[in-house]
Amino acid sequence: MTRSTATQSVNQVRFLVIGYGNELQGDDAVGPRVAEIVASWQLTAIKSLSVRQLTPELVNDIADADYVIFVDACSDKSCARTLQLDPVVIGDRSSKTLAAKDTHQCNPLLLLRLTRQLYNRVPQAWFLQVPIESFEFKEELSSTTKRGCDRAVRTIEQFIRNYRQPAWIAPETYAKSA
Repeated sequence: MTRSTATQSVNQVRFLVIGYGNELQGDDAVGPRVAEIVASWQLTAIKSLSVRQLTPELVNDIADADYVIFVDACSDKSCARTLQLDPVVIGDRSSKTLAAKDTHQCNPLLLLRLTRQLYNRVPQAWFLQVPIESFEFKEELSSTTKRGCDRAVRTIEQFIRNYRQPAWIAPETYAKSA
């Protein structure tokens, strides 16, 4: 599956934000909430998706982006009480632990690998984890998660301001590390 240059330039989105989590499980809704806030900016260079879980169908959107930020809740002790923004790189050892930690059926690393396989390109990607308190059945975010949501939105805003040039990973770069 390849795209023509004309199709790529028409469909290309510079920034893609994918917020995922279950909106009925309290703080797990932080990913979709962040994505909805970013979508409300209505900027043409940004596409923001709020989804319950990551699925292979997202690969088409990922292939159209220069940069992708995956946003999810983090209840691990490793998150402590701070926002975590980590690069997701195919072949990177820290990214392998991402695949093992992710409890969702699909994960950012898997989607990037699938994008590479189908489109022979991989956008730069980051995994933004927002600290949470619980996954209780409720629709409201805890105070910790509300603060994390605000920080996540500010982090994405700063990220978009700082990244001006697309930085695709060359096929020969990931071929060596995969």
